[in-house]
Amino acid sequence: MALMGGLIVINAQAILRGLGDEPVERILLKAVREGRFQAAYLKEPTQLRYDEERASFDIHTVNGRGLAAFPTGMEDSDSRLEVLFEQVLPDRGLFRSNTRETAEIPAVTFRPDRSSTPFQVRIEYGSVDFTQRFDPFSDIVIHDSRSD
Repeated sequence: MALMGGLIVINAQAILRGLGDEPVERILLKAVREGRFQAAYLKEPTQLRYDEERASFDIHTVNGRGLAAFPTGMEDSDSRLEVLFEQVLPDRGLFRSNTRETAEIPAVTFRPDRSSTPFQVRIEYGSVDFTQRFDPFSDIVIHDSRSD
């Protein structure tokens, strides 16, 4: 009986620890939604940045006032999380391709009309490396490189 009780306690602790683990892309999506919401609510632009030191997606006003933080839980991890925001540049000319040109940006700006800089996010940690491109008018991921 004692052995069974011990196994149940150990398994319950492992399950509870696992409940806190959330994929980075889900945390990013929550941060994007909050950034859009705060811009519309405050009626002023907000920005989404990644704080590498704290391993956190942070929402700020353009004046630098902090609004929300979304920690990834990877600040003490052996795998270093790298996040790069890129602005998706408009196509040039009549010939369009599946790959679009991008430029690195320090933050994504959300405006009060709920639009944003056309952007994508490159995420790399451990052996995981992918890019998600977001619709500039919603929080929908319109392209995920893992589905190629």
